[in-house]
Amino acid sequence: MLLLAGAIGVSACQNVIDEPTLSCPEMLFNFNTGGKTTPLNLSSSLMFRAETDSGGQKYVSIEGISDSMKVIINLSDGLYVDSLLSNDSIKLKTYTYSRKTKVEGGLVIIGNRIPGFDYHFLETDTSSITITRINTKKKTITGYYYYANTGNTVTGQGVFQNTCYTSLSR
Repeated sequence: MLLLAGAIGVSACQNVIDEPTLSCPEMLFNFNTGGKTTPLNLSSSLMFRAETDSGGQKYVSIEGISDSMKVIINLSDGLYVDSLLSNDSIKLKTYTYSRKTKVEGGLVIIGNRIPGFDYHFLETDTSSITITRINTKKKTITGYYYYANTGNTVTGQGVFQNTCYTSLSR
């Protein structure tokens, strides 16, 4: 019986697309490249905080998956004084990333799923994430993003609307 339970546990964890997705009924999340739009399921979405000597930072990480790709959106916002660090509000603005100039506020990472294997992540050259709305009561975030990899062989953009998030309190 113990051997059977171990075998079931091993086989259940072998396929990466079997990751649980979050229930977010009013959400729209997609990636568009070359005129093709790929809808994404939400696999994780967190807001968390970190205290530094000069003030606190807020971080948002959203991950969406499909059978062929994974999109990871990471943004950092701050500096916040202690009294503002604990709330879920972040600035409604465009957060950018550039590998060349070392700007790191809005990183988008794209991974293509290789059949029979895991995801192969492309190197991000530039990206941006624009936050247009955050609802701290419903814990949803809305915006859009842009992505270009090294050499601009893959460029694309997408939207995330009413995307649920979990807030990790400090």
